[in-house]
Amino acid sequence: MKYNAPYGSADPNAPYIDRNTPGAQSGSRVPAAAVEHPQREIMAVISAAGIPGSTEDLTQLLQAIQALIAAATGGGDTSNFVLMTAARARLPIFPEVLTEDGRIPVITPSTGQVRVPAGYNFLHRGIFNITTVQTDFATAASKTYHLRWTPGAGFAMKDLADTGYNPGGALAETDISFDSAYDDMLVAKVVTTGGNVVTVTNLSNKNRLFDSFRASGGPSLITGDNGWQFNYTRIINWARRPAVFSLDGAMTAVTVNSTGYLQGTAGYSTKDELNRYQAAAHTNADWNSAAVMSGMTAYLDFNLAA
Repeated sequence: MKYNAPYGSADPNAPYIDRNTPGAQSGSRVPAAAVEHPQREIMAVISAAGIPGSTEDLTQLLQAIQALIAAATGGGDTSNFVLMTAARARLPIFPEVLTEDGRIPVITPSTGQVRVPAGYNFLHRGIFNITTVQTDFATAASKTYHLRWTPGAGFAMKDLADTGYNPGGALAETDISFDSAYDDMLVAKVVTTGGNVVTVTNLSNKNRLFDSFRASGGPSLITGDNGWQFNYTRIINWARRPAVFSLDGAMTAVTVNSTGYLQGTAGYSTKDELNRYQAAAHTNADWNSAAVMSGMTAYLDFNLAA
């Protein structure tokens, strides 16, 4: 259907106006099409839904739309349906890059350049698919950037020294306020040297991030004969700091110096560092005898989730 302007209007989009008797102004002259065509459009929808027209029921257009949606979707309560624009504004789902590790392989093709490659898919709000197109950015020397994506601006490089991005330059690069949000995806950290050589750390974006593993090895002596410690750092490179970090660890002694045979497990575990790039921890043990290094093993069990 096309808009039918009042008769005599030079503007094809001219509005209709009411009569103004005191002002001696005539009301708009209505062409027949302005009355007929909307009725024809509405009846086409009602008829397509198999509903006979009625002058008594003024909800037939709504009924017809609901019936056509039900026919196209297999039925169900139409109040449960949601438009894509509404879903993209409401669903509490983090961005998810559809690669095995959840990362877009951003590269540095040459000094002073960062490239988002084409052909990689990710989901916004868990429902709307976006495919990357090649996008290049220039960098400056001695900078730290965040490469981000938002629905409105697409991909953009954010300078950590920019007070508009990092108010007062006061927040650390690892601060959780820079983590991926529902509508603001942190894709990579970009660091340049004084010669503008670029290092890119690509970050994993998935709605749910998990990591569970055991690290084990021989402890090292740190204080006196009985102070033993096993340290481990797990590199994760996520777009969000883990919200869950559970830890368990211990050391097992098999022999001790001069006092004979000893077998048992002891120790306590401590979280040393946790951010979107790594989780570091140690387990510590003090035995009541000086343990033989070759007879000791240690482990740390990590469980991370975001």
